[in-house]
Amino acid sequence: LNETKGSLLDNVELVDTLEISKQTSKEVTEAVQIAEQTEIKIDAAREGYRPCAQRAAILFFVLNDLGKVDPMYQFSLDAYISLFNLSIEKSQRSAKLEERIERLNDYHTYAVYRSTCRALFEVHKLLFSFQMCVKILESAGKLNMDEYQFFLKGGIVLDRENQMDNPCSLWLEDQLWDNITELAKLANFHGIIESFEQYPRDWHTWFQSPEPEIAPLPGEWDSSLNELQRMLIVRSLRRDRVSFCAYKFIVNNLGSKFVEPPVLDMKAVWEDSTCRTPLIFVLSPGVDPNKYLKELADKCNMTARFNSLSLGQGQSVAATKRIKEGAKAGHWVFLANCHLSLSWMPQLDKIVEQLQIESVHKDFRLWLSSSPHPDFPIAILQSSIKITTEPPKGIKANMKRLYSQMTDAKFNACKKPEKYKKLLFCLCFFHSILLERKKFLNLGWNINYSFNDSDFDVKIFAFYFCFVL
Repeated sequence: LNETKGSLLDNVELVDTLEISKQTSKEVTEAVQIAEQTEIKIDAAREGYRPCAQRAAILFFVLNDLGKVDPMYQFSLDAYISLFNLSIEKSQRSAKLEERIERLNDYHTYAVYRSTCRALFEVHKLLFSFQMCVKILESAGKLNMDEYQFFLKGGIVLDRENQMDNPCSLWLEDQLWDNITELAKLANFHGIIESFEQYPRDWHTWFQSPEPEIAPLPGEWDSSLNELQRMLIVRSLRRDRVSFCAYKFIVNNLGSKFVEPPVLDMKAVWEDSTCRTPLIFVLSPGVDPNKYLKELADKCNMTARFNSLSLGQGQSVAATKRIKEGAKAGHWVFLANCHLSLSWMPQLDKIVEQLQIESVHKDFRLWLSSSPHPDFPIAILQSSIKITTEPPKGIKANMKRLYSQMTDAKFNACKKPEKYKKLLFCLCFFHSILLERKKFLNLGWNINYSFNDSDFDVKIFAFYFCFVL
């Protein structure tokens, strides 16, 4: 317009330019309106999946809290996001939003449980399941937090002068009575002290029951309490049965699969890893991961490229050299007993960090083993896949684990396969019972002996030797 001379109406070029500008302005306005409408639709669709985001956040913070249980339980947000994306891809789809959310939440919850259990010691797996269950119920508003706090802390009496006298002092200890008097202060337990005065024999019968968690409670308490409230009474009087209550609580709220940890599949662990992801065996007494690694290397045709080194004083130079050579040539490098070389761990941390940016052979794997130690680098723990190899709890779980270690070659090499398989079943069953009897320490034995996989391998070798020859 500034450069135009003469009448504006006579300038055809200017008129065309203004018309084009007007049309462009109209199109831009329409595009902005469409974008605003699309943004509203996207926000509405995204808001529909908020329950999935809430469940994912709950589970991540449960994982994050595991570091307070053991220093080796460290998990990174990046790895968790990858697991969540995998759950989105693999979970069953549905045209209905409610069904899709339910299926995604169920799939991801179990995926977190399955992937985390391989990194936990057996003693902590039930605790992990219970914590998942409690946090999910809390977010849904289905958990009385005052009752849950009592379940965690029990009853502590600060003023004994105003405490009611123990009417069952012949069989009920003062510490247990403290729990009952404090429990009576909760809204749903008013009158429980009077119940002990009215039904002392019934409470004594319940107290002596071998399975009080399923035994009927005296008076009206059997019908007036929900599952968590019954757990509070068991926690107050029979702490030895709390784990069984927690087991049942998890089954009723999440399902039985959350109390049956999957059998460790080393090949599946290897497939989940990458050449840049360290794999750490968290050691427990009597467990040697070297055997599992050699068997896996044989299955993956990596026996010739498998290098192992036990760390200790003066081994840092050799370990660094093997990692660099293995990263170029595609070897498996196993550094055992990292807890014996903690001074070298910061340097290992830098090496692992360099693996993320350098060119690495796709077949390369860095395997580590270490006993739990608070000084182990957190960065390595968060970026790695953690594995525990101790026997699981339960005869069924141990039978599955022992059978998973048997190969077809061992079955088919025997001259009398039918008899061999029957005896093998008996041997696996017997060994599983021996592992379950650890809870009784040296009862029935001269000394307390920890039966491990080495003992089972010796028995298998003897059987195999007899039947093959």
